[in-house]
Amino acid sequence: MTRARKLATRPGTLSASALAEDREREPEFPRNAHVVYRKEGLISSKQRLRIDLARNEFSFLPRRFDHAKGRRLAKLLKESSIVNVEELRQLIWTGCPSILRPVCWKLLMGYIPLNADRRKISLGRKRIKYTHLAEKLDNDILGSDDLVLLHQIQIDLPRTVVYREFLEHAEIRLAVQRVLFTRALRNPTSSYVQGMNELMVPFLIAFLAEFQAVPPLELDVSEITTSQFHVAEADSYWCFCKFLGVMQNHYTFGQPGIQESCFKVKELLKRADSELYEHLTNEGVDVLHFAFRWLNCLFLREFPAKCIPRLMDTYLAEGDDLPHFIEHFCLVILLKWSAQFKEMTFQSIVSFIQNPPTKRWTVSELEIALSETHRLRTTFL
Repeated sequence: MTRARKLATRPGTLSASALAEDREREPEFPRNAHVVYRKEGLISSKQRLRIDLARNEFSFLPRRFDHAKGRRLAKLLKESSIVNVEELRQLIWTGCPSILRPVCWKLLMGYIPLNADRRKISLGRKRIKYTHLAEKLDNDILGSDDLVLLHQIQIDLPRTVVYREFLEHAEIRLAVQRVLFTRALRNPTSSYVQGMNELMVPFLIAFLAEFQAVPPLELDVSEITTSQFHVAEADSYWCFCKFLGVMQNHYTFGQPGIQESCFKVKELLKRADSELYEHLTNEGVDVLHFAFRWLNCLFLREFPAKCIPRLMDTYLAEGDDLPHFIEHFCLVILLKWSAQFKEMTFQSIVSFIQNPPTKRWTVSELEIALSETHRLRTTFL
């Protein structure tokens, strides 16, 4: 439905003192004359996104690292006028140091230019552009379809599993909501599909943790300023959009990409372990019963929070090959418990898959599975 501009007078320009005072406040969305009531939780015309353009170069200082990979990464990022993205992918695939993870993710997503001379201007422009996108939505009247979409996002946010504890903070919920809604309206082909909320959260938490130079799970949300929230939100938006672009067919109407991947997982299992395949078939367990959920959320719901950054390292390093990698990762998970599955009936198999042991895995166990995925992918070329 065509959106019409709001016929409302915008507030006057804030004074420097008022702006400074507002900047010090905790992020909030007060109900006053300037708030857009029709989209509860989205930005008001008074409280617009503010972009900290001082953070438009690499936002870290390379430190001393005890391991060779950290030193190689720091050297690659600091001393190269143009970052070698293939070398970066190889280093990140096996895991990235927490202090370097945000900037490496932004490079892999093409958000930070590989050319050092372009970084300052590019980052500033992108952050301002996201501000304008969010403001435009704030000033548009939503059609009925858009309101339904927004309502669905609001329903799904409390159900989010990835970093659930951080979503208890209103500021984070609202940032995730804005990103998902803005992206959905600008990409009507894929719009919003349940599961995207799980994929977006790791970017936001990682980029917020960057301000405190800590791993994501050590983030202290109470210490994040309003300006920092807005910068992380803008960065998350662009990286999230790029990430979904790799998996575009997974989220278009009918989700053909997921269905195709499920078929490939079935074929891979038939080749790798025909006995398990036959047992699942005889028990009436279709690959769609479990692979659809795995592929829709890219396994992020199946692992503990401490494993999420490490898993995302490999995902982002895979680039355009990610859909192919995920299919083989599904195979690895199935083969891991092949012997147990062969002794189970339909109900036991379904219960096992709904609460897999991976939810109690360590990062080391995850890394073994990722390495095995790489080996099997090479085997089944």
